[in-house]
Amino acid sequence: MPTAITRVIRLLVLPAMLMLTACAGGPQPADRSAESPSMLLEEVLTGRTYAYAVFERGGVLDRRFWVEAVGDWDGDALTLEEYFLYDDGRTDERVWTFRKTSETAYVGTAADVIGQADVEVFGDAAYFEYRVDLEMEDGSTVEVNFQDRLYRVSEDTIINRATVKKFGLVVGQVTVVFFKDRPADWPDIPGAPPL
Repeated sequence: MPTAITRVIRLLVLPAMLMLTACAGGPQPADRSAESPSMLLEEVLTGRTYAYAVFERGGVLDRRFWVEAVGDWDGDALTLEEYFLYDDGRTDERVWTFRKTSETAYVGTAADVIGQADVEVFGDAAYFEYRVDLEMEDGSTVEVNFQDRLYRVSEDTIINRATVKKFGLVVGQVTVVFFKDRPADWPDIPGAPPL
């Protein structure tokens, strides 16, 4: 006859162990290596791209924004100029430099990025993490961590999911959908170079 302790183990500990085992055996970034189309940055971000984006906090839409990016590949590095327009009319810019360090890896830097972003590409996906001094509306900055995942879902479309963390806790999620073709309803973004 099972004791009370044995019943507790069967009811609580064993299911928890099974869940952890299932999670450990889940998909890994390297599993995407053979998938196409390729997510190599110089192939997908050279030239002009357009993106619709949202920022969510607590699972609720907090703000919408648009991104217009211009990428230039010089054979060793990709310079990516990003121009942002937020739904409240605020604008921002960021210039990334992604230096290729191997066939499928890059080191990314930008003025508001603390240190560097180490980027790894596996087939149709790219993964990177970085810290940012994020400027707030009052002009102050707060340091947050970004974990970006980019997925090339077609020749001309990339979905970017980013988790934003502070002190290890999730403070928001960013979803960005990039296109090569300029949408008909695209707004004029201040600072973006003319076509």
